[in-house]
Amino acid sequence: MLGQVQNKVDFKLRKSAQAPGNFKNTEIYRLQGDFTMIGNANLFDNPYTDGGSNSNNTKMSFYRLSGDPSQIKNSSSADLVLPVGMSKECTEIVYAGLYWSGRGNNNSMTLSNGLVKNKIKVKLPGKSTYEELTTSEIHFGGSDVNGMYTGYMDITEKVRNLKGNAWGTYAIADVATTIGDGGSVGYYGGWGIVVIYANPTMKWKDITVFDGFSQIAYDGKTGNCIKYQWGRCTEYEKITTFGELEVSGFRASQSGDVKIKMGMMAGEGDRGIEGDVFDILKKTPNNPSNSDWYRLSHSSNQENDFFNSSILTGGNPRVPNRLNNYGMDVVMFDLPNSNNQIIGNNQTRTKFRFGTVQDTYVIYNIVFAVDAYVPEIIGENKAIAVDGSALPVHNGTITPGQQFGFELDVFNKGTEAVNDSKIEIPVPSNLHFAGANVQTGFPVGGSVTWSPPTGGTNDPNVTAGGTIVWNIGVLPLDQRADKSTLLAKLKYYFKVSDNCVLLSTNVCGLEVRINGKISGTGATSRTNVSSELVRDYGSGACAGPVYDDFMSTISLSVDFLQNCNPPVENNVMQFKAFCDVPANGYSREEVIAKYPVGAKFFSTIPSSYDSTTGVVLNDFVVNTDGSKKMYYVMTPGMGDGCYARLEISVDKVVTEPTAKNVIVCLGEPIVLENALSQTGVTNQYALVYFDANGTTKLEGEPNPTTVGVHNYFVAEGKDGCVGPKKPFTITINALPVINGEVADMEICSNFDVTTTVQTTGSGLSYTWEYSTTGTTWQTLTDTTFSNKVVVTNNTIAVKHADTQLNGTKLRLKVRNNTCTATSNVFEIKVKDCPAVTNPMLLNSAIQ
Repeated sequence: MLGQVQNKVDFKLRKSAQAPGNFKNTEIYRLQGDFTMIGNANLFDNPYTDGGSNSNNTKMSFYRLSGDPSQIKNSSSADLVLPVGMSKECTEIVYAGLYWSGRGNNNSMTLSNGLVKNKIKVKLPGKSTYEELTTSEIHFGGSDVNGMYTGYMDITEKVRNLKGNAWGTYAIADVATTIGDGGSVGYYGGWGIVVIYANPTMKWKDITVFDGFSQIAYDGKTGNCIKYQWGRCTEYEKITTFGELEVSGFRASQSGDVKIKMGMMAGEGDRGIEGDVFDILKKTPNNPSNSDWYRLSHSSNQENDFFNSSILTGGNPRVPNRLNNYGMDVVMFDLPNSNNQIIGNNQTRTKFRFGTVQDTYVIYNIVFAVDAYVPEIIGENKAIAVDGSALPVHNGTITPGQQFGFELDVFNKGTEAVNDSKIEIPVPSNLHFAGANVQTGFPVGGSVTWSPPTGGTNDPNVTAGGTIVWNIGVLPLDQRADKSTLLAKLKYYFKVSDNCVLLSTNVCGLEVRINGKISGTGATSRTNVSSELVRDYGSGACAGPVYDDFMSTISLSVDFLQNCNPPVENNVMQFKAFCDVPANGYSREEVIAKYPVGAKFFSTIPSSYDSTTGVVLNDFVVNTDGSKKMYYVMTPGMGDGCYARLEISVDKVVTEPTAKNVIVCLGEPIVLENALSQTGVTNQYALVYFDANGTTKLEGEPNPTTVGVHNYFVAEGKDGCVGPKKPFTITINALPVINGEVADMEICSNFDVTTTVQTTGSGLSYTWEYSTTGTTWQTLTDTTFSNKVVVTNNTIAVKHADTQLNGTKLRLKVRNNTCTATSNVFEIKVKDCPAVTNPMLLNSAIQ
């Protein structure tokens, strides 16, 4: 026997975290707009027939779009079409949800053909390739539901990013299903997309999207005999199996006809197998026992065969576009609500009932839209200039310290007075409230106050953000036919923050959004008012109020950023301790002093100002290795997900200088060639010297005076903080020894004289030099004076001296392996001596 109704996943309101503005995570999309649906099947009988069934069908085959690559197993497409008379510029998509469903040849997540139930491929309009998406929602089948499944993905963000190009062709590929014969239940596979859009020219609607997973099946029960033969019953009445679903939270219009539009998706409803029904409960005042149901149908089915493989989505193009979609139902249609027989005025809930007498199918999506009643308080919010400052314009720029304001005009465009009227205007966390005045001379006044954000002070000059609250009270019904009476006026003012610490480091950027929330209660309907301020009015096709935020961007000049103290690097505030910090961390007082009162600091990214995770209550722990440690700060009024960033680090000296060894000869001045790194030059470090052990700091540059190799270390640093030490040596080599002074060479003209300079050392080399002036020296060789002066190592001989040599200055350079010593300067002095009278004492030159 088959089971009856299995609610594997209860139907609940579908919310979207990707929806914009006030639609984010809402359960009811209350807007001027509508919803639409598109979808298609990816599995058909081959060859296709309008009257075929997927049950016990061996010819079930994949459909693949022309041009798709061979690795795509199945695919189909459908066009999202802009409603007639609407422009892309005026129509905003606020939600898009993708559903796919099918049945495979096993109950596992992955089918034998490799297709996976929780994966789907999507090709968006204008794209050339498919993107694979993976989900964990909604239900992925089992033997108890014959392996049928449904997956869901929120694709709102992807579709919204397409902007006007979102109205185009969507192709969906590789729905996990199987070809061939699936038995009495049969194989099927396809997809559908629900799209909710807003347009200021349309009526208000309350739109709700429900999804879950409910399988319903005939359980074999029989009732009264409906056919006899030969006195015996041969056929019994089949009893319908029913499941129910409640939809609540909408509010139908206050008066007049209530228009209802609904959509739904289901799988495995066979064309030609009758007995599938879908009912809605008639409105409660006419149905006090909740037992009177209205049986629904649409243009592509019948009351007794609701789930019949129909794709009914407004006639939009599909590929393939077939009447029979072999187990896939994606439909949207208007409910017949004449005389409000199904949904009455002010009704907020209803029930659906779905049943079968002989089929098995799953239902997983219902979309419900009703004309809504919304009391219309219009608050026109227009920017004004203050004290000669420039008039802010939407999507323009403002500057730190600038003052500007708004003029808020209030009208009642509805059909009833509104009690407890109030307008709350959140002040962005980068603006300071600068005053507000309720204008006199209008039917309504009220009072205005400013309340600080949580954690802030009561002084708006100190604390940015907060909320402006204008308590209007009773807003009367406007008796004019065109509802043009200006009932109340408020002027309010802001000053842009000039706090560089926050403006330059807030991850939410410098965007400023101004809007407000109008609330109240309809005096007659008791309907709650909830709307935003009107920034502007559209024109032409976009005529109607524009409820968007008034947006500005704070423009920061280069000078403003350069004057931040502490400095900002890559949008992160830098707090630096030089060299080291106390054991308990960087001073909390020093950090807090730079931020507004009430700032909260975190060691992890905070989710909200009230978060207690990672709150820093004491001094800030700093990485001892000199690397930067990130912290986060939220100030009062910062929105969830917004925070500023700061880094705290020990500014250790981690660079090292260039070190060079020095070799000198004894007595020569020692000139060190060590040099700062480029960072050292930039940071105005100094070279610091240490002894041979690297432990004792020297008072200045080392200056040894003894022969030998002297070891030292050099580092760079500042204020007692030094970086890595690098070794270097100063080598002082010994000079060769010249023993004593060398006397002048005094000689008579035409005589000879020899002088030997006495030296000590081994491996010595000698160079003689001469000078006629005493200042310019030249190398002396035997040929310099045509062999009249002959040098041999450290000996010099003058032969046959003449007056040409007189006054010639001499010196000897003596070099060992590395150093050179120079003798004293001595002269050749040639004298004109008297002639020799003793013939026995002859001049050796003439011997």
